[in-house]
Amino acid sequence: MSLRHFSHLPWHPRAAALLLLLLLSGVIGAQRGDFKFYDNTYVDHIKTVRLHVSGFPHSYPIIDLSGGAQLRLSFDDLSADVRRYAYTFIHCDQDWTPSTLGQMEYNSGYANDYVEQYDFSLRTLKQYTHYDLVFPNRNMRLEKSGNYLLVVYDTQDDDRVVITRRFLVSENLVGLSAQVTRPSVVDKIQTHQEVQLVANTKQLQPRAPLQELTATVLQNGRWDNAVVAVQPNLLGRESVQFNYQDRIIFRGGNEFRNLDLRSVQAPRTDVSSITNEGDYYAMMLAPEETRGNTVYIQYFDLNGDFVNFRLDRPVVNLADEFLQETVARFGLDFTGEYIEATFILKTRNGLPLDHDVYLFGAMTEWQTKYDYRMVWNTSINAYVGRALIKQGFYNYYYVTDLGKGKGDPRFARPADRVGYDETEDSFDVTENDYIGLIYYRPMGGRYDRLVGTTVVNSNQ
Repeated sequence: MSLRHFSHLPWHPRAAALLLLLLLSGVIGAQRGDFKFYDNTYVDHIKTVRLHVSGFPHSYPIIDLSGGAQLRLSFDDLSADVRRYAYTFIHCDQDWTPSTLGQMEYNSGYANDYVEQYDFSLRTLKQYTHYDLVFPNRNMRLEKSGNYLLVVYDTQDDDRVVITRRFLVSENLVGLSAQVTRPSVVDKIQTHQEVQLVANTKQLQPRAPLQELTATVLQNGRWDNAVVAVQPNLLGRESVQFNYQDRIIFRGGNEFRNLDLRSVQAPRTDVSSITNEGDYYAMMLAPEETRGNTVYIQYFDLNGDFVNFRLDRPVVNLADEFLQETVARFGLDFTGEYIEATFILKTRNGLPLDHDVYLFGAMTEWQTKYDYRMVWNTSINAYVGRALIKQGFYNYYYVTDLGKGKGDPRFARPADRVGYDETEDSFDVTENDYIGLIYYRPMGGRYDRLVGTTVVNSNQ
């Protein structure tokens, strides 16, 4: 990395420190082998990582290149000390490999910056430090559309990467519409949902739309089972269509299970016991059953997401001058309790399943993580699992890890290993969000531009 990349830094008060940090650690380049280009948390003491449009807690991390909306990253650090976290952006192509753009081409701000906004938890059993970051900002400005990876690292621990999160920046040059239909393949009619896209290209006017445009479709914001790099198959005068049979298709799934712990004193989820363990609360949830081969029941959920807000409010002493100055801190970001929730899953025949069982959803970063693995308990003939989560409203599934069969094409992607049939079932009428993305790389282009986005609900 040459010194010319930092010619804009001298007027910044931390320029010398940032320059030294970059030259010594090479965080942009050297760290790439130490993390993956997907959503992940790499240390145990960081919890409740959220990335969404600022002001809209239940939203997908997509913003417009022209400005206006910002994204907000928030997380809690449960370690005893305040850490000095910094962050940077990596521009990626549509397949989430780093693009050929230099950092100065897509970020007109600094190469990296510190996460400056943080404060300590207030009147909670578990002490933690809550961090907030809103971007783009005056120091970090994005100049190109496309896929981005946000990388947060600990400057006090050899620049160890602690969080990675995907987000999208769109130019909105293509009018995009989507429709969710029943599958055309007979054996998937009752269990799957198919998506068709139509992109209006009048404003973009690509020279070779069938070669230069591709589409990606996400279900409920998930990247693990996304249908990617789909080329249009129908060309109109000023439009292209992605109208395939059995190509842009997803399992409908079931409505997610709800966990409502917005109130510790009176949780709305059925709880068998609540105890105070000194530095956190412990809750034993009422046993649940597997939902394989069941009847579909529609109810409200967050499509696998979670939000942190509370029903009960702490009493604020308005006579206290300190409290008057920090009323904003009485939100759940700083006053939310941490709860060790114990999940119990019973099978219909009282026998363990053939595969390992996991909790699964946005709270597990859409991964079958070891910390969320369920263990078969022979004394109660049920699976038992524990998770330390912050007060709030959560969605989750119970899923099985089908394992990777050698040479088995069914497990080409990590998402293909996740099994739902025995635990959750799947229906074509389940309510889901679908996000359509249109990428554009003109002939000779150096990167994939994101030129159109849309969100459609399967019930619309």
